Amino acid sequence: MKPGLKRRVMRWLLPCGTAILTACGAAAPAPSREVAKAAPPASAVPATAVAEAPVASVARGTAAVKLAPRDPALEAWKRSAAERIHLTNQKFLFEGRPHHLLQAVIVVEATVDKSGNVVASKVTRSPHIKRLDDMALASLKAASPLPAPPPILLVRGNLVFSETWLVQNDNTFRVRTLTLPQE
Repeated sequence: MKPGLKRRVMRWLLPCGTAILTACGAAAPAPSREVAKAAPPASAVPATAVAEAPVASVARGTAAVKLAPRDPALEAWKRSAAERIHLTNQKFLFEGRPHHLLQAVIVVEATVDKSGNVVASKVTRSPHIKRLDDMALASLKAASPLPAPPPILLVRGNLVFSETWLVQNDNTFRVRTLTLPQE
């Protein structure tokens, strides 16, 4: 490794490793002489630039992670919307569980009005294969109108939700809401 590159890598790795070890409660390693020459002194770094890593509470050896609660009304509506997408796009669906190596995972954010009409949609995650992005958007458009969302989900007028298309190598897909997990 070139000496200049090694210094740049060490300048980046040492603060990261120190932050991780500090968050874990372990002592940070002393910097090597080469890195100590290249890195600025700790007093030169403003206190606001150094953020403490969050510490997870540990219960019986596993980190306790709190997830946002799922809205049962939204989950039920997303399931009925996914059924509508599958019903209108049957010839493009694959059967069973998805393969381990998918061609694409595409996430679409859609806005639905109170009647279930898709008024806007955009791809928010994609492998940037235009024909697959277009396929996901077209399958959503073909399924419109989706079932009307319940009033509890329309507190801001329209419902904005995300759905994921799992695309296999033969260009068949399923939406994640109705897909069995991979084995």
